[in-house]
Amino acid sequence: MAYQPLDDLELNTIEAFLESNRVHKECHNFIMAHGFLTALAICPSHSPKAQWLSFIFEETPSFTNKKEAEQITQLLSRLFLDIRKALESEDRFLIPCELEISTNSEELSELQEWASGFMESVFMKERFWFETERKEVIAELLLPIMVASDLFDNEEIVQIRENQKTTQSCINRIPDIITDLFLFLQTESAKHANNTQPGKQNKKKKTNNQR
Repeated sequence: MAYQPLDDLELNTIEAFLESNRVHKECHNFIMAHGFLTALAICPSHSPKAQWLSFIFEETPSFTNKKEAEQITQLLSRLFLDIRKALESEDRFLIPCELEISTNSEELSELQEWASGFMESVFMKERFWFETERKEVIAELLLPIMVASDLFDNEEIVQIRENQKTTQSCINRIPDIITDLFLFLQTESAKHANNTQPGKQNKKKKTNNQR
């Protein structure tokens, strides 16, 4: 069967369910789930569906029946695939909300929710994202998302957020940063795979012995 992206009705079905009274109060809403799945799609390290669903739902929802459970999990899996396809395309990645931060400290903007979901996914696979050889590059690329998430209070981020113009300039980079993260991690993963191919080390060792 050919790949079929989610239509508006299917997207609305996900959104309505994640905001219904049948999910845990800490369950991700659609925007947070999109951010979470974006980071998951960027990361080359595989995560079982059961694992990432448990992060989105917080705890198993009160599904009406088995058919509904299958429908919602299938729609979320397709949303993940849609995001992955968007990352692999040559188009600029689209964040499903305005690139703005709330001026009300008691209420998060949709971008802040999206970035919080993204960072939760990063934390889930923290050891992969921050492996020693790429730690500094990843941290630099993640900075605009960390600023938007409102989850961090270290000095550099606080200084950025103290200036509205600097903050806006920073978060405006997020769509391009998403593409940069995807390309960087895919390239690094490919390098690692090539360096660990069977027989490669033996071939190198043989060459050294010949010298």
